Amino acid sequence: MKDKGLYILVLKLEKSQFISIGKLKKTKFQPGIYLYIGRARSGLMGRLKRHLRTEKKLFWHIDYFLQKTRIEDIWVKRNSFEECQTVGMIRGIRKDACFPLKKFGSSDCNCPGHLLHLGQDKDDFQSLRKNISFEKVDIHGIQD
Repeated sequence: MKDKGLYILVLKLEKSQFISIGKLKKTKFQPGIYLYIGRARSGLMGRLKRHLRTEKKLFWHIDYFLQKTRIEDIWVKRNSFEECQTVGMIRGIRKDACFPLKKFGSSDCNCPGHLLHLGQDKDDFQSLRKNISFEKVDIHGIQD
């Protein structure tokens, strides 16, 4: 199994709050479900383990956001690196998906962001996961 590819963190923010995200502006995030689309050109499982840890140096935009949210699910697509196209696919399926903060997770590309807010929808996200051809990862199986 190749240890590289795309991943999506399905995150839940319980209440509306202002969050400082690195050098980006402090922003008010609304409660609900968020999807963060990231990639690991190598060390995918190591990257996911890092995201699951609570104690770490704050480096990426997602590190700041993870201090306030809970990871509900993790999806992966091995040997794929199309973050921006994946964001576009999700927005094509979920018309309600919006960018809560421009350039979040996308400082190295030209797209609006790699964090999507899906509102407080209680839908089953497994159909979305299947439509974009990602597999679910057992969170407990990758924690240290």
